[in-house]
Amino acid sequence: MVFEQLTTYLIDKFLGDYIEDLDSKQLKIGLWHDIEYDPEREEQKRYEEKMEEVHKVEQFRKEIEAYVLQPLNINIKLKMATIPREQDYVRPVFDAKIDVHRINLNINRNQYCDLLDLFEFQDHLNSQSKFIKYYAMIENNATDKPSLRRWKFAYTVILNEEVRPRLASYKWENIKANRDRFREYHELYYQELTGNASKTQKQLAEELEKKIDVFNLIFIRRTVEIEIKKKKAEQKQKSWLDKMTSWWSSDSDDENSEFNIDGATAAEEKKKLYDAIGYAEDDGSLAYPEEYVDIDLSIRLTMLEINVWSNINEKNPQFKVIASAAVPNVGLICKRRPAKSAFLFIIDLHSFEVFGVGTDTSQIKTANVYRPVLAKPADQIQLAQKHLLHIEYETNPLDRSSENRIQVLLQSLEITYDALTINKLVEFFQPDRKRDLQSIKEIAYSTFNDIKYRTRFLFNHYLKNIQASDIDIDLQSSFFLLPEDGVYRR
Repeated sequence: MVFEQLTTYLIDKFLGDYIEDLDSKQLKIGLWHDIEYDPEREEQKRYEEKMEEVHKVEQFRKEIEAYVLQPLNINIKLKMATIPREQDYVRPVFDAKIDVHRINLNINRNQYCDLLDLFEFQDHLNSQSKFIKYYAMIENNATDKPSLRRWKFAYTVILNEEVRPRLASYKWENIKANRDRFREYHELYYQELTGNASKTQKQLAEELEKKIDVFNLIFIRRTVEIEIKKKKAEQKQKSWLDKMTSWWSSDSDDENSEFNIDGATAAEEKKKLYDAIGYAEDDGSLAYPEEYVDIDLSIRLTMLEINVWSNINEKNPQFKVIASAAVPNVGLICKRRPAKSAFLFIIDLHSFEVFGVGTDTSQIKTANVYRPVLAKPADQIQLAQKHLLHIEYETNPLDRSSENRIQVLLQSLEITYDALTINKLVEFFQPDRKRDLQSIKEIAYSTFNDIKYRTRFLFNHYLKNIQASDIDIDLQSSFFLLPEDGVYRR
């Protein structure tokens, strides 16, 4: 009140001539006057500040959960021994132990849609780079509608990509031009392999390679290689007099021998070189013991977890885990024995569990105890003694008379159907709109055929050349539970 009266007095003194009948009640200026304490407003203000802090923490958690691959914690122990014979063949030359604490792979609905958008955009880029040249063939008429220009562009593309190449393949002029290219490239490639091609001929061969298709290009090259091998074989055939002469003068071949390090270096230089590379002239370093292991690689993964995030219902747009796969204690061992060039690969999976969507949405973000189990080992007692999956492959084993030993052990799995989880996964992987992924499908199909062909070729080669194998495969039967109403109640 004192400050208010003082302010009113000063204004009245200096501005009294301009303001008539100045009254403090009419002025209504006061720093502490008419200010009342409102507890509800103060409570609302504290609540808003608190919720703002909570919102910041939640935003930070969302950024962490949005990681496709969360940060890794990896420990690596590496031991190396340069000269095994100095260690009495006890320590490996390369001994590495890699421990990965945890790997979390997460994907939500938005990331899945973004991934489809990326594939579609890549498909559009490939199509654009292929068909953009036909834009120059369209007449740019400002009066044409955009739809009419698009129809003209589609007509031009189909005409030049589908129709005209088929008609041109039956014309005699094009057939003759192709045959001339084939003959010319045959001669140029022959000169190139024999080392008689000039720079101009090499450039001309590169221009012809751009115009010849892949099939004919490979056919011409293989034909030229066969002709050169055949010609060399004919030149090596000599008469009986030439053979006797070459046999009598066989000592003269030493003049054309390759560079020999024993004759080019002195004894002192040779000793320094052998000491530097760890080599002994008596080949003692090559006589490894049969059980000696020079490479020992061990990789252990404590936990591998794959999570699929999506919204549970339309009213709650927040993403939650709808499916989770956990693989604890994954091990990989790789060893090599140089005495017989033997390798040993061991893969162990201790357990495997798949969790679905819990019926209680309040417990959706807590532990997997509240979730239905879609897949798990059937015998938990046996799991404590053996791994769920054990794969072992060894070449030239010590305790076997065979060349290869293969062992695959798989325990029984219990697979349960859960309607809510399956429906949510179907909704998750259902595209939000129709997408054009033709080129991606073609690449995936060609890659699948390539893998299938290579696998079949390697398997046939393995069966033809292998002499003896020890194969032990033990796959215990798994079972599938289909509960009533799609919900399994224990």
